[in-house]
Amino acid sequence: MLQDFRYAGRMIRQHPWFSAAIIGTMALGIGVNTTVFTLVHAVLLKPLPFPGGERLTIAMAVQKPRIDNRRGVSYPDFRDFREQSSSFERLEALYNYPVNVSEKGNPPDRYRAARITPGLFPMLQVQPVLGRTFQAPDGVAGAEDVMLISYGVWKDRYGKDPAVIGRTVRANEKPAVIVGVLPEGMHFPNHEDIWTNATPTPELERRDNRAFMLVGMRKPGVSIAAAQADMERISRQLEQQYPESHKDYTMTVLTFHDAMNGGPIRRVFLLMMGAVGLVLLIACANVANMLLGRAVARRREISIRVALGAGRMRIVRQLLLEGLLLAGLGGSIGLALSVGAVDAFSKAVQNVGKPYWIIFELDYVVAGYCAAVCLFSSLLFGLAPALQATRVDLNESLKEGAKSSGGVSTGYLSGALVVVQFTLAVVLLIAAGLMIRSFVAAEQEFADMQGDQILQADINLPEERYKTADERRRFFEQLLARLAALPGVRQASMTSAIPGSGTGTERFEIAGQPVPEHEQRLISNTVLVAPGYFQTLGMPLVRGRDFNTSDGLTGKGAVLVSREWAERHFPKGDPIGQQIRFFDNKKQPKEWMTIVGIAPNIRQSVPGRPDSGGPVITVPYNWYGSHGMSLVLRAAGSATEMAGTLRREVQQMDGDLPLFDVASLQTNMVRNRWHLRVFGTLFFSFALIALGMAAVGIYAVLAHATGQRTREIGVRLALGAGAGTIVRMILRRGLVQIGIGMTIGLTAAYFVCRLMASLLIKVSPTDPVTFWAVGLTLFGAGLAACLIPARRASRLDPLEALRHE
Repeated sequence: MLQDFRYAGRMIRQHPWFSAAIIGTMALGIGVNTTVFTLVHAVLLKPLPFPGGERLTIAMAVQKPRIDNRRGVSYPDFRDFREQSSSFERLEALYNYPVNVSEKGNPPDRYRAARITPGLFPMLQVQPVLGRTFQAPDGVAGAEDVMLISYGVWKDRYGKDPAVIGRTVRANEKPAVIVGVLPEGMHFPNHEDIWTNATPTPELERRDNRAFMLVGMRKPGVSIAAAQADMERISRQLEQQYPESHKDYTMTVLTFHDAMNGGPIRRVFLLMMGAVGLVLLIACANVANMLLGRAVARRREISIRVALGAGRMRIVRQLLLEGLLLAGLGGSIGLALSVGAVDAFSKAVQNVGKPYWIIFELDYVVAGYCAAVCLFSSLLFGLAPALQATRVDLNESLKEGAKSSGGVSTGYLSGALVVVQFTLAVVLLIAAGLMIRSFVAAEQEFADMQGDQILQADINLPEERYKTADERRRFFEQLLARLAALPGVRQASMTSAIPGSGTGTERFEIAGQPVPEHEQRLISNTVLVAPGYFQTLGMPLVRGRDFNTSDGLTGKGAVLVSREWAERHFPKGDPIGQQIRFFDNKKQPKEWMTIVGIAPNIRQSVPGRPDSGGPVITVPYNWYGSHGMSLVLRAAGSATEMAGTLRREVQQMDGDLPLFDVASLQTNMVRNRWHLRVFGTLFFSFALIALGMAAVGIYAVLAHATGQRTREIGVRLALGAGAGTIVRMILRRGLVQIGIGMTIGLTAAYFVCRLMASLLIKVSPTDPVTFWAVGLTLFGAGLAACLIPARRASRLDPLEALRHE
């Protein structure tokens, strides 16, 4: 074997350009695979950085038959699961909530928080850098509220002051004592900065108050399936004991990655893994074709080896080792390329809400994967040419002046590989085209708003101090009046959800179209707004009037409907003046509301959640008097310059009220579309590589096939065949292969790209424009690759061609 490796090295040195082409092709194929595996490993596979992190598990309730709709568990249920489960070393509970932290001498701030049971951080073996974590007495009924803060809060809010331990602050209007500071980078389970102790209260002791998510450490050797069966057994017992609150409820047990990174995130990373798998297959097909052509040239050499007694497996081993060496060299370069690619990706997503425990880095697992891909690809591209090369006829191959042409089977195999390349390239190009088109559509849809001039800030009125709807209405009415009077502010309004951030939903009925069964009533997306909202966005109403300050009060119900809503429910009539009404949680009808105007279509859907979009009914804020709203200001200049002024105005009205998520609307749009920009760029890069490889592949096959037919072409030219005849003859073979590959590829893409539906914005996964554009682009690239050897063949000198070989 050592001898074979030395011989393989000599062959690489003797044919440097041929070897460089193979090494470069494999470097691209293995490099992109290693890069994407690094990302997938960090997001979906890598254990969390805790002792036993691979055994960390999330358990939640689900209600049959919709087992995909996860719910929490109650505090009493948590105690039952902890006491009766045999699958977990430790089982703790938490729930997430926002917390407003305020104190004398410090402006109020809003943080992501988690209320946790005392054993959570001891289970994770997390030690504080200052103070202590929670202890068992912190979890008993009546215990005082205590708080852990993140290193970032300690640094930014308290300037790393050690005296912060023991300080009493107000957390959502209630006193809490800071007892510890957690290590830098700790934000378990996902972006949290504050942790408070969970204690039994009359509210939490209700079995139907499903607030908690269970976090457990499975015992060594206990699988997810075994833990699932264990929790299902306990849930069946609870259903028998408490049928009213537990009917049809069961439990789902997930790995931490599946629970936190499921849905669209998991889908997009798996799609990327599939995409680079296609790139690798195209690269292997390309290299296999190159080696097939090379094997034809080496047929005389191999025949001599066979004649001297070499067995077929001996020659196959030698050729496979040559391929392994080439793949190893390509993989080494690819691994180096992936270091830069991973670093670039990490920088691109550092400000888009990436969980703290996801670290994109190359480690021994990634290196092992790269080595495995090198071995796999060398077998994939090397086995068929090696077997083909050993099928020699000694009598023919050893004759003096015998032609080094391949057989019919070699031609068919080369053609099949070209078809595979074009099939895979079509799928990749269409996927990339859909992402790019979606990104362009998303960029254009809000262009008229001039989002850099619109400032958005979220505000939430504490229920303890703003108990009634009238109090909340007065606060917001006064605040909007103050903001509208500020220098540099053109308009001021507010909404329950800015564009692209989702909606609420309500069941409704239209007057004159009653539906007897509640479950059969129509469901619409709803958004609350204050008067002047659409004018502030720079998107005037299509028809009708805007809300006024009395709309939404008792006896003055009014709504606006989007143009899409109007076209769906009144395709031939005028919706203005028609009435609708919503229903409460007890399925009772509310007051009738009159449609007073038609609003423009504004996409509210959250990327990755297509169910959050669709036709919208816009409701006046007065109708609900909600606690939480998003302030929207249009500035005369840059919106971000108004942020400080906005904070001061809010502080003057309520010194304990924080603003959060303060940013320009443009910034929010970019944040919502980051996945289209980043993943669209990646898919486009993969597609360009695939397109280049496919074009080079068919060029190499036709050039080689044309070279083998040099004498035949010379005879045809000598007998009077024209250049056009020769071009058509050469093109025919290439275009047939391209046509078959594109037909299969377009069909496959029609089904495969449906998996991307939830990731796209305003573009269908079967978008005909993308399919046609990709088809024409790929056909043009393939035709250009075919024309080069065809034109070269048509210009042959018949005398030189006849003397060939």
